[in-house]
Parts: sequence; C-alpha cells; structure tokens
Amino acid sequence: MNIFITGGTGYIGSSTVNVALRQGHQVTVLTRSKEKAKELEDTGVRAIIGDLLTDGDWQGALSEADYVIHLAAPPTWGKKVTLKVANAYQKGHYQMTVRLLDNINPQKLKKLVYVAGTSYFGDSGDNEPVTESYRSQPKGWGPYIAPSVDVLSAYVDKGMPVVITFPGQVYGAKSWFPQLFLKPLSQNKPVTGLKGHNPIFSPIHVEDCARAFLFLLEQGQTGDRYLLVDDQPIRSADITTLSAQALHRQDKKRYVSTWLCRMLLGPVLTEYATAHTNFSNSKLKASGFTYLYPTIQLGIEDVVKEWKELSTSKGRIE
Repeated sequence: MNIFITGGTGYIGSSTVNVALRQGHQVTVLTRSKEKAKELEDTGVRAIIGDLLTDGDWQGALSEADYVIHLAAPPTWGKKVTLKVANAYQKGHYQMTVRLLDNINPQKLKKLVYVAGTSYFGDSGDNEPVTESYRSQPKGWGPYIAPSVDVLSAYVDKGMPVVITFPGQVYGAKSWFPQLFLKPLSQNKPVTGLKGHNPIFSPIHVEDCARAFLFLLEQGQTGDRYLLVDDQPIRSADITTLSAQALHRQDKKRYVSTWLCRMLLGPVLTEYATAHTNFSNSKLKASGFTYLYPTIQLGIEDVVKEWKELSTSKGRIE
C-alpha cells in the first residue's frame, strides 16, 4: 500500500510507520521538522516537510496516496491544559481535520483511518465494558475532539471512505507510561494517583494499536467506528502494581486531591484522569484482528524490557 501518515513522528505515529515498513508498504510522512525528515528518509520513508494548516508540497503528496492514516494533533504533552489551551487545541484539531479531508483526491483514495480517542464517548461507567454505540457526555479531551469527529459524517455522506478509530490508553516504552509509572517506581518513589478515584482504563500496546490502524486500512468498513483497546480493562491502581512487579520493585502509591491536580495540570487532564474508560474490543476482534498483547499483563514485560534498554543506552537507569 501507498500510505500517507500525518503525526508520524509522535510515539504512536513512529510505531505505525515502523510497522508499515515491516509489512512492506510505501510510506510518506508529513513532518514540520527537517531533522525528523532526515531521520525518516534514512529508514526508507518519503518525508514531506510542512504543516496541515499551511499550503505546501504535502497537498500534492496527499493527492497521490491510496491510503491515509491521520494521527496529527496540536501538541499539548507536558503543558498545563487550561480551558484556553483546550479551546485552542479544539480549533487547531478541527482545522487540521478539515484541511486534510479537503485536500484528499476522492478518486484516488481507497481508505482513510482517522484516529480520535475514547474520551469522545465520555465516562463509560464501571460495570460491563461498553461498545461503539455508547455515548455519554464527552469527558477530558472529548469535548475538544468532538467537533472534528462529528464533521466526518458529512464527508462519509459524500463518499469519502473514512474509518474512525478510538484508541484507549496506548502504552509503550516511549509514552506517558514510563514517566507516570516506571520511572518513579524504578527510583523507589511512589506513583501518584487521585484521592478517592481508581478509574477503569482500557489500555492497548502501541504495537497492537499501530497494527490495528493498518489492519483497518484493508478490513475497516467505511463510516464505521472501532474501539482500539485490549481484552481486559484494568483499574489504574492495578497498573502500578503490575509495573512494580515487572520492575521487581516495591509497589508504592500516593494520592493527591483533585483540587491540587486541577491547579497543576488543569481541569481537562484532571477530568480525563477521573473518568472510566471501560470499553470492549468485540467489534475489532469480530473483524478478524488478532493481538500480540491481548492484555496489559502480557504486554508490560515487553515494555519494561524495551524501556530499560532505552534508559540504559542513555545512562538514566540504576
């Protein structure tokens, strides 16, 4: 396949690019960075320097693509997400979506996998895992990606072959996961949680997430929605326990109040951290997708091993 990928230098995007190359696909990645472009080209990727919000060479490359995976989003990692930041994110996210779709050649395109997130569905509750038909009030990032997701139906109605994906908590060795869990535990420090909250998460290993995108380029049905999560939702506190076991370190937890979290991280991330993301992968599995790591219990050893190797190479682990 000839695949055009936006957001291909982020941690999920990088894994998607690597999996696509291993599967023998031709890959074009849009990046703002000349340095990243050089790194991509060294791996056999065609790199286009540009920005979805600005006209450029990417428009011609996009019009040639048979398949597209859209992962790009305005950067927010490491920021305090105030309402001002979130509203700017919403505006940029929507503009990126529309600019991408408006520059696609509908006669050429065979499939577009659009990547959203489970926060779009809102708090899922803590009973049985829910499916793609569920929708409550969006939580966390949900209200700020909802306009982008909702506009997709207009393009589908015009014949655009769009498949919409909603990954859960995508964990891997280069993600939020080491920063929040592995690094403190490896230093015999506690993992921080929110007092009075032990929400259910629906994780997925980054490798399986990337493989699911590529699988749905071929097998996904136009207009359909797919939750990308593994077989078994898990409580956030249990992730700390599993991480400690994998590191052979003491299981340490500490809890802070939600008001302190709001002050330090902002209301959006606090709301995201307290909502249940309790979702079922039944639709994805029924389509024929198989997992390398069906549960985080099976995937965490792989992640810890890779993280230790990366950390050792950079001299950052005891």
